[in-house]
Amino acid sequence: MRVFFLGSRSYHDVLRLQEDIFKRKIGRKMCRLRGDSEVPLVPDTVLLAEHSVPVFTVGRRDTRDGIRANCATEVVSTRRGGGVTFHGPGQVTMYPIVNVQLLWKRSIAANKPRSPIEWFSAVLEQAIIDVAQHYGVPTHRGRVGVWLDQWLDVAPRKLGFIGLQLGNWVSMHGAGFNVCNDLRYFDGIVMCEMLGESATSLVEEIRLRRIDVEAPTAGDVVPLLFKRFVSNLYQDGGSALPAIVDLSADDGWDLR
Repeated sequence: MRVFFLGSRSYHDVLRLQEDIFKRKIGRKMCRLRGDSEVPLVPDTVLLAEHSVPVFTVGRRDTRDGIRANCATEVVSTRRGGGVTFHGPGQVTMYPIVNVQLLWKRSIAANKPRSPIEWFSAVLEQAIIDVAQHYGVPTHRGRVGVWLDQWLDVAPRKLGFIGLQLGNWVSMHGAGFNVCNDLRYFDGIVMCEMLGESATSLVEEIRLRRIDVEAPTAGDVVPLLFKRFVSNLYQDGGSALPAIVDLSADDGWDLR
């Protein structure tokens, strides 16, 4: 597995990179099924980024009716699952372009789901839960994604978002983790087709609960999130953690 921190990049640039790796991985699988073993390996790849310009994205069901009229924020159509969500500065996104079925078969997790997709979604969710717990913020899995536990009279709010696209068991898109982003953007959408529900961020919950830790940045969370993702992926305690290649200041960051 190879992993890259892309830093602050536009959603469109990172989406194009995802799509290129995704298509090459699927193409190699199809070539091998046809008996062509000479096609070079396309390794499992994880991209981590903080998107530089705010966007709303909609999934393959095209839930644009969940976006308020006269919205000034760009709306991007994708092929992932799920409804409308936000990406932008202060949110960490993690995009694993991996062979989900193969990883599911290799997993030694007790009582793992029979569905590779359900298992992989849980792996992504648990990584966010673990990082939140690192900062003393209690969370749980909810109706897809990661939610804050009830706090006094404050209802549970959504912290982490999961949306996947699969082709021939290869994944793209992935997880969004609100770290220190502007939550007002969520006021303009029906988040994930959940009318009346609200979003929160890690920094907001640290402030609200008066937790005595330094407020993290998106950059602080990136290595923690990836470490927990790998730990939950393999669960064998012996798998080496791939080094994150930092391309955040590299003009030649595009891996295509």
